[in-house]
Amino acid sequence: MKLRYSRVGFVVSVLLFAGCAATVSRSETSEGAPLARQVTQSDHCGLTAPGVVYVERYEQLERLSRLPAQNLALESLATVDFEREHLVLVGLGQKPTGGYGVTLDSSAIIDGVLELAVNVRQPSSGTMVTQALTTPCAVIAVSPDAWDRVRVSGAGMETMTRKR
Repeated sequence: MKLRYSRVGFVVSVLLFAGCAATVSRSETSEGAPLARQVTQSDHCGLTAPGVVYVERYEQLERLSRLPAQNLALESLATVDFEREHLVLVGLGQKPTGGYGVTLDSSAIIDGVLELAVNVRQPSSGTMVTQALTTPCAVIAVSPDAWDRVRVSGAGMETMTRKR
């Protein structure tokens, strides 16, 4: 009887240990820096559909300059050290008025997925807003280490996932 309880206890211990080891999570780089930081945002990024754009090299910034009606401060993006950080552009797509925006809330790497939680701003009902089409976005500098997918989520938007 004692042997039976010992085996059951051993099996339960192994399962608990395996369950704890299955999820790998971190919220900062190995140097203690944040995994992500917001570099800039704009009401006119030029992405007419919601999406995530991944930029890992300086040369890829040129594609952002060719987006229709974009109004990003590309000069500030050019100062990013692409050896240490890459860029993720989170676009909300075309919106019918002003008053929309997106900002970084938090970041974590969970099981090889960089999770970016964002705050989505939209105008309150009855609020006076500009009557112009907008394409709001945020540009986020991220650590390129220890992940192969990025997932962006927040209240008021569809979750978006993208491979590197």
